[in-house]
Amino acid sequence: MEGIQVISRAAALLREVSANPDGLSLGQLAAATGLARSTVQRIVNALESEHLVQAGAGGVRPGWGLRRLAELPGPGIARELRADMYGLFEATHETIDISTLVNGEVLFMDRFLSDQPVRAVPALGADYPAYSMSNGKALLSLCTDAEIRSLYGNADLQRLTPNTLGSVELLLKQVDAIRHGAISCDLEEHAMGTCAVGLPVGHYRGVKLAISVVLPITRFAAKRGQTEKALAECVRHCQRRLEELGG
Repeated sequence: MEGIQVISRAAALLREVSANPDGLSLGQLAAATGLARSTVQRIVNALESEHLVQAGAGGVRPGWGLRRLAELPGPGIARELRADMYGLFEATHETIDISTLVNGEVLFMDRFLSDQPVRAVPALGADYPAYSMSNGKALLSLCTDAEIRSLYGNADLQRLTPNTLGSVELLLKQVDAIRHGAISCDLEEHAMGTCAVGLPVGHYRGVKLAISVVLPITRFAAKRGQTEKALAECVRHCQRRLEELGG
């Protein structure tokens, strides 16, 4: 019976998270479900390890695993673009992400994990502001400069590693280059030992979309050129698909 109770509690949490996709704090989840905050924390940790929720500064939100399950009965934008994402995975055999932007953070919508023994995957439970990731900067390129300043203000940016951008002015320069066709790069900016390249896909029904390829630094230099070429091709296919869908 104890196992059934745990499942029931997890289901209650998932219902609340699904009904509030912009994020709920642990305290709000505890109040909504009647569970102790410590119990909520344990269940959230377990759900996050299975990618069913994503926790960060914006609260607990649906994870890419839950979004994938929700899309099984019918079409969703991540599902519509999955074939092209898989083509990018086959071309690189690295971790492939499609993501959107929520409150200045990257929210993963779907993912193919690298099948190589050494692979790069963002750590669970970590808070990654968009300016520290390639997909995040690609998403920010779909925002105006004023919108970016409203997210981060004019103060120094929090640095996750020595390579993280330290100011909004530096961020705006990179974002402007992405708007003009440059590849978005993460050169050990969100985590040491990990690099990534990304590109904006565009908007679908008001949702910003970007795709990225994440690699260990040990393979990045040798594979960067071919990875960027495969990414650009994937994004072109996805953009054509968005046009067909009329989003």
